Amino acid sequence: MRRKLLYLLSVIVLVTGLNLGAVTINAADNIQRVTITDKGSHYEVILNFKGEKSHEKMGREYGSQILKANPKYEALVDSYLAEITMNDEVYNAMLKRVNDIIPQIDKYYVDEIKGLASNFTGKNENVRGDGKLSTGEMFLMNLCPDVVRPSQCCAAGVYGDKTEKNDNLSMRILDWHAGSENQLVKIQSVVTYKNSDKSICTIGYLGYMGCISAFNDNKVFGAILDSGTGKEYTSENKRSYPFDLRHALENYTTLNGVAAYLKSPVRNYTYGHLIFLSDSTVSKVLENNISGKENSLREVRTGKSELNRGISWDIDNAIGSVNSFMLKGNLDNHSDNPSNTNRLASMKKVIKEQGKKFTFDNMKAVAAYYQGDKPGLQKDGDLYNTTTQQIIVFEPSISRYEVFFKPLSEDLPKVPVFEKIPVLF
Repeated sequence: MRRKLLYLLSVIVLVTGLNLGAVTINAADNIQRVTITDKGSHYEVILNFKGEKSHEKMGREYGSQILKANPKYEALVDSYLAEITMNDEVYNAMLKRVNDIIPQIDKYYVDEIKGLASNFTGKNENVRGDGKLSTGEMFLMNLCPDVVRPSQCCAAGVYGDKTEKNDNLSMRILDWHAGSENQLVKIQSVVTYKNSDKSICTIGYLGYMGCISAFNDNKVFGAILDSGTGKEYTSENKRSYPFDLRHALENYTTLNGVAAYLKSPVRNYTYGHLIFLSDSTVSKVLENNISGKENSLREVRTGKSELNRGISWDIDNAIGSVNSFMLKGNLDNHSDNPSNTNRLASMKKVIKEQGKKFTFDNMKAVAAYYQGDKPGLQKDGDLYNTTTQQIIVFEPSISRYEVFFKPLSEDLPKVPVFEKIPVLF
């Protein structure tokens, strides 16, 4: 009898233990790792990687939540891609470029995009303008800067005794084609990747997994800017610089570490570009000229760097960037381009007008600069201009940043309205 009772008790304990284990496992499976909140001007996204090692699973949940937050997402992105590729011939050429680059992207990021795409109805059928998103089209959306080149931007930073707090203030303006129906405006987002010591925050678009503008939890900020060299395009064995910027921000804790990773000759890219970089004390610009010619430098420009003949920067403890290389010895794609020369002149003018000691509001005034009755053209020297999509002003030392998001209305406001965005690390 005693043996039977002991046997029954052991069975009860075993079953109870199994049930408790099952409850624990199910609870873990039911954790919502992705949250998307519609803030009106943008979506606030949190991707919580705590305890989740599968990037594909995170991407899958992210895509599912995107469709709940914006059921028109597929149609919006598909119509945008159809618009910027113009016709089937260009569309197919862009997809070929994408397929060339994918093998060089970190596997984690590829898995995220595949997970995202698994939610959409296009699956493996690439049909331009069908209102569906295929896996190939999700990669095309994520590799636009590497294969389509949609961007024109500018950035500036002031630091040291040029600022009221003796720290660093920086701004970047994103000028992209938003789509004829403002498709990109409808999916603007701030995405926080909560991932232990790899945590970053990106300011961009729903479903875009690279870095257009981003900072890590070490307060290092990076933003991409285009800078053309005229070199014949090739995508064979090339990497993606927005995704390499993400890798650098996730894995390096200093501005110089991020820059060193991105300028390494072992990493080659399809297009010449700039990376504007800031930390708590300084801003710099990585000039990544990948043309391979004699006047081809991949070096960091500081506020004190010697510049090419005819280009001047005469403001101490400050730096500015438009869509051109300026370092002495680098390709001069600046001097013959009014969009670059006039915007740089405007930038110097408005920085000087702000006085000797910059505040956060002074930097917002720089970013909001234009000359006429309303934001005009880049070639006329307007920093805030007709193609502006987002403006970010950042004070890394106190993790303060504010963002202007282009509104859904067709007209830009005369004065950009900035929103204070919480840091959610």
